[in-house]
Amino acid sequence: MTDVLAPLVIVALLGVLVAGLAFARPILARMAGRNLARRKGRVALAVLGLLVGTAIISSSLVVGDTLNHIFVQNVYERLDVVDEVVSIEFNGNLVSFNESYVARLREGLEERGSPIDGLAPALVKVMPIRNVNGSAGNQAVTVFGMDDAQEAGLGDLLGLDGTVRHTSDLPVFPLFVSVYLNERAQQNLNAAIGNILTMFYGTTNQTIVNGRVTDFVQDVGKANWNLQPIVFMAIRTAQERFSEPGRVNLIRISNDGGVADGVVHSDAVTRDATLVITEKGLAGLAVSPVKKAGLDEAADLGEDATELFLVMGAFSVVAGLLLIVNIFVMMAEERKGEMGVSRAIGLQRADLTVAFLLEGSVFALLAAALGSLAGLALGALMIYIFGIVVPLERGLEVTFYFEPVSLAIAFAAGSVMTFASVAVASWRISRLNVVRAIRDLPEPHGRHRALLLGVGSVLAVLGTVGTAWGFAYDYSPGKIAGVPLLAVGLAIAASRWIPARISMTAAGVADLVWHLGPWHFVNLQENETAILFVAIGLLLVLGGILVAVFNAAPALKLLIVASSRRKGRPAARIAMSYSTERPFRTGMTLAIFALILFTVTVISMVQALQGASIARFIEQQSGGYDVIAYTVNYGEVPDFRQILRDNISLGYFRGGERGISSATVLPAKAIAADGSGPYDYTLWGIDNFLVESNQYEFHEHLSSILDENGTRHDLLTREEVWRALGLNRSYAVIDRSAAGPSQFVGPGGGLRVKPGDLVTVFDAENRSVRLTILGILEQALQFTSGIFADQSVVQDNFNASRTYTAYFFQLEGGVDVAFVRSELERVFFPYGLRTIDIREEIGRAFDASQRVLTLMQAYLGIGLMVGIAALGVITARAVVERRQQVGVLRAIGFTQRMVLWAFLIEIAFIAALGIGVGIALGVVLSYKVFSVYFADFAVFTIPWLNLVIITIISLGATVAATASPAFRASKIPPAEALRYIE
Repeated sequence: MTDVLAPLVIVALLGVLVAGLAFARPILARMAGRNLARRKGRVALAVLGLLVGTAIISSSLVVGDTLNHIFVQNVYERLDVVDEVVSIEFNGNLVSFNESYVARLREGLEERGSPIDGLAPALVKVMPIRNVNGSAGNQAVTVFGMDDAQEAGLGDLLGLDGTVRHTSDLPVFPLFVSVYLNERAQQNLNAAIGNILTMFYGTTNQTIVNGRVTDFVQDVGKANWNLQPIVFMAIRTAQERFSEPGRVNLIRISNDGGVADGVVHSDAVTRDATLVITEKGLAGLAVSPVKKAGLDEAADLGEDATELFLVMGAFSVVAGLLLIVNIFVMMAEERKGEMGVSRAIGLQRADLTVAFLLEGSVFALLAAALGSLAGLALGALMIYIFGIVVPLERGLEVTFYFEPVSLAIAFAAGSVMTFASVAVASWRISRLNVVRAIRDLPEPHGRHRALLLGVGSVLAVLGTVGTAWGFAYDYSPGKIAGVPLLAVGLAIAASRWIPARISMTAAGVADLVWHLGPWHFVNLQENETAILFVAIGLLLVLGGILVAVFNAAPALKLLIVASSRRKGRPAARIAMSYSTERPFRTGMTLAIFALILFTVTVISMVQALQGASIARFIEQQSGGYDVIAYTVNYGEVPDFRQILRDNISLGYFRGGERGISSATVLPAKAIAADGSGPYDYTLWGIDNFLVESNQYEFHEHLSSILDENGTRHDLLTREEVWRALGLNRSYAVIDRSAAGPSQFVGPGGGLRVKPGDLVTVFDAENRSVRLTILGILEQALQFTSGIFADQSVVQDNFNASRTYTAYFFQLEGGVDVAFVRSELERVFFPYGLRTIDIREEIGRAFDASQRVLTLMQAYLGIGLMVGIAALGVITARAVVERRQQVGVLRAIGFTQRMVLWAFLIEIAFIAALGIGVGIALGVVLSYKVFSVYFADFAVFTIPWLNLVIITIISLGATVAATASPAFRASKIPPAEALRYIE
């Protein structure tokens, strides 16, 4: 409510202000109303141009609402009535505890009067399950043991016929147990009633449990827990068969209220449960408000999506604001004579400002209202495209949704922006000279010297302070904007004494050099990326426009004059003269195009960089491996290599057994030497095969070490660094995230170390080992994330039951990766072995990124429509404004074709120049970002074909949108045009 209240209050205040002005000055209100009534077609045209900025804001908010709704519904489906869980969790793994804790926790919560209506234990295991009858299996099925007697308040299991099923009704037999399957497990295991399932459970000693399928339950309520395939059995049966007598590993709590309402008590219940755990000595238990955390994450995802679309649309919004100012300035030029007469008969400048404000307020409200609704349609279109091009996690369904408050915020923001732009334009319009306005004479140069000096001085001071503040306190916005503001301020002030072309060109060049020079002075902070991208983009376009608008038209005009060809030269000179004489209007129109094309180009460049670099990137990040396999819940597979030799040809692997490596993996936590942490980390104990075969590079490493005998070894190559782990087992290698922000790691917190630093690694049982950081990897992806040490470090210092094993395979060229994966999963199915095609996995991530960028390009296409609409509106207004000029040209000998060409050349020049500036700046900025962040693994390329297509479409659409008013201008009879008075 707070988010919408402030802007709506501002809109209400603006409405009161406008109503007060209309009531106080009824004559001015009638003048504004008369102008609106006389120009209905032009009002409609202007409103269409003005609503785009509001539509962009509205669509961004609506997209955020929809994505937030999608993820919120996913939370409700995953958790149903469960609001908190109590467990002993270590790096995502559940550790079992004494079942007596459940009764003591329930008793403590009852004593405190906690607002809960359900609390129940469960024994939850994830394991491979095979259905021999159905010839199907799954390496990661959740087995859920629960106690019906304690399930009150947590819902029921519903059979496919809608009746309640109880795990206490399941019979137990000596050779097998009876189980229920949810629909997801039924599909995964191709199960039918009566099938016998084989469950493989264990970490170091495997237990095989046979289960008979008794019935199926619907994927609703607790049977939809975490959207997993689930096998349900009685908790006593689970405890007995999985050798966990009297132990559970999860307590689920449901708060008073329903699925959505119970979360309001989450803070209170979490606090009470935490106090009870402490008071009753329930060692190790921790309360997690899972539903509240999930909803908060959903809200964050929605906000991130809104921010992304707002950032991408920010340039379109600014373009829309420029269009507003442009339209009102043109309206003023068109009605200059009328305003001059009004001033001559007694109206003051303030009266003209009020009249235009009253007229503009109607534009603002209409454009904001229609823009909000148009944004709703645009948001629905973006969500439709999103559902097609962006892959989502299992269980997520794309359904369009919006909050009415978002439309209210968009309406308020659009009204305020439009009204503010109208106010600026109205103030500028009112500063006319009566005689020159009536005679339609141009304003003399240097008329506002004092004003320019004042504005320039203020900007120069702001720029100086911003620059000093930015570098003194490492404030990136100050560094980025300070120097350009200083340059523009000095240029504006200097234009009092020197030609504006010289000073403004110098300011534009300074702006461009500051941002595109070979230096790098911006240190990205968390949550700054979006703001900095918009700021840099706007400032770059400002610099480019200053250079272009003060130099391109005069240079082209001189070229035309010097040309020996006579045909067409008069029309071209007229077109260039008009652009040169009105630099403010020309600059704003150029900026509209440049802003949009700049963003489109940056996105196209990112897509091209990804496409050109994916092969090199995969090669670097895969470390030379093709497949990674890991066990779900089993430690080291016994006799792994022997089983492999007996069942799979070693000819598939590069160098036979040398192409197979392994690592003992321990979920752990790490603490830095300065005490920071603990941080969740994975400790990898790598074998000699992996040491010798991997191709992972180092970002930095120690230059030498002493082995365990005290002998010095220089480390000159990456191979020597990897081998050093076996020479001195107190050393370890860590992934790139420990070095701070990079192309793999965003700004934010986390373990930060450098070579030579000490870290302490410990597990869930508080067993620990101290390691010295030997080197930092160049990578920090899923496959190379963690701390790497010699395999004996993990095996000798930690409980083997807490570990699992990862296997790395290098395949011979031409071997079918999918076939090898399927064979590995088939042979080692009892151990829950799962495989990953590294290249496919990285490629999938790249593909998802490409699709998101494509979605952004489609979204920015709306912004491009702003520029095209701008030229269409401006051309239509220019025909009216220059009607008498057209009559004079026709009277002195210009043909209809020459008039038409004059308009078309002017239009094409402005559009082409704006497109050129935007594309050039986008390419140069992309190269700088590439050189700073991605040069070590990416390949720089320019998508010429895409840029040519974008240019052709933009120019073609521009000519199509402006041809009609230009053609009408050429058809005006000279006598009619000269006599024209609106």
